[in-house]
Amino acid sequence: MNSSHKYMAHFVIEADTPFAVGSGEKGYTVDRLITRDALGLPYIPGTSLSGVLRHELDPTDDSAEVKKLFGYQEKKAGQGSRIVCSSAHLVGDDGTTVMEGLKSIDFSSGYYGYFQKLPTRDHVRINDKGTADVKSHGKFDEELVHKGTRFAFNIELSGDQSDQEAWQHLIDMIHQPFFRIGAGTRKGFGKLKIISCKTKIYDLHKQEDLLAYLEHDNTLNEKMAQWQKIIPTVHRSHDWIQYELSLIPESFFLFGAGYGDEDVDNKPKTERYFDWESGKPVLAEKDWLLIPSTSIKGALSHRVAYHYNQLIGIFIGTTDQTSMPPPAADNDAVFASFSAICDPDNLNLPSNSPEWDHLRQKVESMTLDETLNNSKEWKQFEDKLDKYQSSFQTAGNSAGENNPAVKLLFGYALDSDESGARGNVILSDIYLEPVRSSEKVFSHVAIDRFTGGARDGMLFQQKATTTEDLILNIYVKRDALLDEIVKEAFEKTLGDLCRGNLQLGGGSGKGHGVFKGSYKTINT
Repeated sequence: MNSSHKYMAHFVIEADTPFAVGSGEKGYTVDRLITRDALGLPYIPGTSLSGVLRHELDPTDDSAEVKKLFGYQEKKAGQGSRIVCSSAHLVGDDGTTVMEGLKSIDFSSGYYGYFQKLPTRDHVRINDKGTADVKSHGKFDEELVHKGTRFAFNIELSGDQSDQEAWQHLIDMIHQPFFRIGAGTRKGFGKLKIISCKTKIYDLHKQEDLLAYLEHDNTLNEKMAQWQKIIPTVHRSHDWIQYELSLIPESFFLFGAGYGDEDVDNKPKTERYFDWESGKPVLAEKDWLLIPSTSIKGALSHRVAYHYNQLIGIFIGTTDQTSMPPPAADNDAVFASFSAICDPDNLNLPSNSPEWDHLRQKVESMTLDETLNNSKEWKQFEDKLDKYQSSFQTAGNSAGENNPAVKLLFGYALDSDESGARGNVILSDIYLEPVRSSEKVFSHVAIDRFTGGARDGMLFQQKATTTEDLILNIYVKRDALLDEIVKEAFEKTLGDLCRGNLQLGGGSGKGHGVFKGSYKTINT
């Protein structure tokens, strides 16, 4: 092909939500580490940018437009990619210099010091019962790049004059609200904000353009005074439906951090991010309250499964179970295993010995959960129950990720039988300013399950928060809602949330997480 034109674009982007372009490596304290360049700073490889662009242009990777731009290989026929994406490197502390190449950096303090220890997010894989999947080690965490971090990268297209429309389409696509980068894009990560976009088209038939192209510096710090700064029109896409929820908390809500502070044992999840109001990156002085989209997504997916099952007539009484009755626990054996620990006749210890006092304290502080977990007979019953549950399938196999509506909307994991698929629902994390939220400390007492009274020394506090209002935007692929039953189940779920019938966050059994409001659809 005659490459008579060179289309070039320079982007400066900002992480509107945290993102994670993974390195595939594990750390000592984190399960998933991000990619870092030779300087030890976060960066986005050009292969990641190219892959996202190609996929967004056509997820099937088989259209003529994709092959024409990004190349293909079919037996002996093929074509190389006409698009070249540079890696995206960090914008420095002066707000303009891009940190590419080898430089001397002081990591001991200041802006670059924040990238030595990045924020992490904890995740828990949920099973079909809606609880933590402890048997499959569902707990994991990952490293993230701060919200507000800026990067710069270039894109170049080699072609001719007929490629102007395709080039404009590519530029516009990066500006779409559903264009995201990295892992976890369906759980709130990777949303971008375009800070600037400059373009230049070189017509190599013209001598001045040819010389200018040959003399231009292959660097992200190139002087671009002659480049055109554009604000592309964000075209309405018919592929997505936007649901905008306006919610007001009835009282308090709790999205816990999993640890406490100097005041309480469990505090709300908070994060800080970079503010560019001064033209330079400044880490926010105060922590912002964070509502992770993963918490919202989990609640929505379980309620969607409920409504879908209800609409197609799947109930507990209609399950197609085997004729085998469910296993029953041998209560006598379980009790005997516990009594053996407490029976004085089985102990060869004098009642005034330190060992006797230690054993007495252990028995007095033992909870029901600890008792059952230490019982071999109870463990055998749990194993039999698990085998029984896996020996039958409900009509339609509608639990957890096996629910057709949940699989279609929220995706499902790779297994030996299926290839897996990412979800068709996009949410974003919600950050609330400290001045817009208020906190309240709630005190709780752990209850002894044997006596029904308070357990000694088990007073603990939780800090819950509230705010005036919040906006939640949800993008759904239009094709995923072509099934009227799936669409009805999803919109019934949103209705439950807006009526206060679907709580979000922790402590829902204590009255937390109730929201009221309304939603509307916006065709993007």
